[in-house]
Amino acid sequence: MSRVFNRTDGRFLFAVHIPDFSSADWILNPDLTEVVKEPQKYWIIDPPGSDTIRVATASEKTAIDAAIGATQLDAEKATAKTQVDASYERILRALVDLLLSEFNTLRAQHGLPARTLAQVRTALKANIDAQIS
Repeated sequence: MSRVFNRTDGRFLFAVHIPDFSSADWILNPDLTEVVKEPQKYWIIDPPGSDTIRVATASEKTAIDAAIGATQLDAEKATAKTQVDASYERILRALVDLLLSEFNTLRAQHGLPARTLAQVRTALKANIDAQIS
């Protein structure tokens, strides 16, 4: 089976048709003897531009893991932000409904009439007008 290793992004493909791959971009049928027992994320072409693949040193592994961790953290943050954006209106509405229910419970204890969601919206708009002017 033919194998190739991408010089830029580290993709490793096997069972490929070698003529479909350029040696400028790929190491063709690389010798993986030194790296086969290590996770692929630790495979490094050294010296750069050569066809030699080695295992990262301990300090390089630490740097690789930190970079991957930062990338994963950034992805998790982006996902969380997207979820907030997607559900913001629903969450805000649920929060207002909850607070209105609690507020109406307190108003009832003092003999005051309950407020409606429409009244809350009107008051919120009036408050925005007062703050922006």
